[in-house]
Amino acid sequence: MDFYTAFSYVTLPFLLVALAYTWKYESSRYFLLFMTGLEIIDIALYKVSYTWTTHLYLYNMVTCLLFLVPIIYRNRIAYALHEMTGISFFYRVYKNHHLSVQEIGFILLYVVDLILAAFNYLEVWLYKFYVIDGWIMSNSVRNFILITLNLLMCCGLLTYLLKTPARERFYKEHGESYTSDSLK
Repeated sequence: MDFYTAFSYVTLPFLLVALAYTWKYESSRYFLLFMTGLEIIDIALYKVSYTWTTHLYLYNMVTCLLFLVPIIYRNRIAYALHEMTGISFFYRVYKNHHLSVQEIGFILLYVVDLILAAFNYLEVWLYKFYVIDGWIMSNSVRNFILITLNLLMCCGLLTYLLKTPARERFYKEHGESYTSDSLK
């Protein structure tokens, strides 16, 4: 296993630590469980996706979009799960949803990753059809960007877990006037 492959697994331990640390906060638990589940699926499909050669970057784009779902639509998913199951946990998550600065940072990181994967996918097709003779973005540049995105993700997760208690306390003290509830 090379360094880049090993480094792609580094997010999962950070997610598990963040999940353990913020377990008592329902919204954070829901968000981090969602993200951890997607990360486990991504890790499980890692070797299979590399056999797709040409469509590897399409797979990367799809996973980036999937990771955006729990950030952007978490509130609506919680409400839909409450409506389907009647479990009060999902209703409490729906009512106490607050978008954090770190989550906005995660959105930015996944969008950058999505753009990078789209560029690489286009580049592969241009190379396959002999439109270009060489790679515009070499693997070393792409790998450096991916390592940087992974490091920023880990820093964002650490910041998220450290800010969660203060954020939850703030919203508990200030009530509903600061919520971002668009489904009322």
